Amino acid sequence: MVQVASKKPPKCLLIRIIILSLFFTSVSCPVYYANAEDIGIKVYCNGKFRGSTAFIDAKSGVGMIPLALIEGIPGLRFNIRDNQAWFALNGRQLTTTVDSNSYIMDGQKHIWRCGLKPWKYGIAVPGRELLEALGVKVEWDEKNRAIYISSPTLPVPIPNKVSSQTLPLHLAFIHEGQLWLLEAEKSGAKPQPVATPQVAQIIGWSRDGQWLAYLQHQEDNKSTGDYKLWIVPSDGQQPRCVDERPVAGDIPVWSPAENSIAYIVKQENDSPNLTESVEVLTLENREWHRSTLLKADAHQLGNGLSWFPDGQSLTVSRVRNSKEFPAVDRIDLQGRISRLYTLPAADAGKESDGIFVYEIAKPILSPDGRYLAYFLALNSASLNADGMSLQIVDLKNPQAPFTVGGSLGYQEWLAWSSDSKSLVCILGGDRLASCGKKLTQVQIKDDQFQVINLGQADRVDTRPIWAEGSQKLFFARGVENEAWQDEGRHQEVRVPGQQIWINTDKGAQSLSTPNSTQADYPLSLSPDGQTLVLLRLDYADSGSLYVLNTKDGQLQKFMENLQTDSGYYGNYYPDTTSMYWLPANFVSAASPEGLFHAKKNGVDTSIKPGVENPSARY
Repeated sequence: MVQVASKKPPKCLLIRIIILSLFFTSVSCPVYYANAEDIGIKVYCNGKFRGSTAFIDAKSGVGMIPLALIEGIPGLRFNIRDNQAWFALNGRQLTTTVDSNSYIMDGQKHIWRCGLKPWKYGIAVPGRELLEALGVKVEWDEKNRAIYISSPTLPVPIPNKVSSQTLPLHLAFIHEGQLWLLEAEKSGAKPQPVATPQVAQIIGWSRDGQWLAYLQHQEDNKSTGDYKLWIVPSDGQQPRCVDERPVAGDIPVWSPAENSIAYIVKQENDSPNLTESVEVLTLENREWHRSTLLKADAHQLGNGLSWFPDGQSLTVSRVRNSKEFPAVDRIDLQGRISRLYTLPAADAGKESDGIFVYEIAKPILSPDGRYLAYFLALNSASLNADGMSLQIVDLKNPQAPFTVGGSLGYQEWLAWSSDSKSLVCILGGDRLASCGKKLTQVQIKDDQFQVINLGQADRVDTRPIWAEGSQKLFFARGVENEAWQDEGRHQEVRVPGQQIWINTDKGAQSLSTPNSTQADYPLSLSPDGQTLVLLRLDYADSGSLYVLNTKDGQLQKFMENLQTDSGYYGNYYPDTTSMYWLPANFVSAASPEGLFHAKKNGVDTSIKPGVENPSARY
């Protein structure tokens, strides 16, 4: 790398200027590194400024780009492992070796003027030669010392149903920031886009499967961090924003009993302080009606709401203040509040110690409403990211909470059995989801809690799902892995070779066999436990949906080109898909209410909407 030094002799300076003029051989993309030694060449990719950290190889005069800077080129795939490098874009593939003077494309050998080389932050690539070989246009602006990259790539493949099989479910997924829906029970049905851009997260389906809730970026601006609540019918027509205020306090939650969704919003009032409120949106007479259950000053409400099984009340977390420790209240649909539980002083810690429990976060009630699982969030976001203490409290005897262990605080890593006698969770600290995370079961018997480690040495677990009405437990398991953090391997799946497993009273066994570069994740289990929809990843951000028959092990691809997001530290949350299983022996009615009807004794009789399988919420 060329060093900039103001005291160099004029002759050396002239040589450096000549070398710099040769930089039109270079190109770059997103910038992650910046330091005083770089010569400050600006880079633009498809009109957007990416940074100014490219440099000149002093020996060859070739512009060299840190590998991390090209990750943002649309459609580019690459992998560098054990110094073997592979790049693909626009149907072209290039292979080479770090420190080699040649590369292979279309079976032919080509010579680099300067090939891939180690540099002080990792690996650098010859920008112009590499990207032009892959079909990218590069322009050098000598006057402004800037590189302009034009990377028109092929359109991102749209998720496509590749199986003639029908499934009794409604599927929602996000593709390129847009919401798509598929009525998978209909033969020949294809995914259909919903006319709303910049979708941030899918919340899930209503109890009857006729409505889907999701969060959308406010003002179509991802940088604000604010989201608005949207709802769309299952046919994808007429999506609507149901509240103009930003959603706060974690994601909204659907009622288990009716078409109602509860959430927290932040709002400005006449006072100089920001306030928050607990809202419930309910479908009545074909219209959505909103009611405010609770108003509070900012920083009084904790993260997360949880419905009681009858759908008539919720838990609301209260953060710590100068007068009381963190607590959980119960609030009914009329706004009446009662105290459920206050964290004991022994668990709350002392403020004088500097670090203490600030709130009871992300509560999840057991199906019978008796037990509450939650995380103890400290007054430090950084410490919470490394793990929080998971506790369970018996609301009939709330004086003695039971500490299960440390966990990363993902609600998706908790699953209650349908009889409320077992909670399974993923325990383990450190932020990486791909190592040190073990499947754990908490059995409740005679009002006592027993922790059982279901993990295996050198294996990592995730995504537990109970089969409804049984003790069968499905989850994902693979060999612990941190290699995806290495430069050049960020696009790899986080746990290569990860399989679907089932745990029963006879022990655990694997159900799927992806290849060594793929990873399987269970997404949703049918109410009868016989059909599991899983995501088989080919890359960290894309894969295909498969349908697994849990009885005979038959596996069939259902949809390909599905996008996903590896999330923070490889946790894959929040999901980019959501499924609702249609009730058995029911057909969708064309009534305005969109209820399901059943034929009994030859008579079409309206009944209450079908119950969503709790394991299919994700």
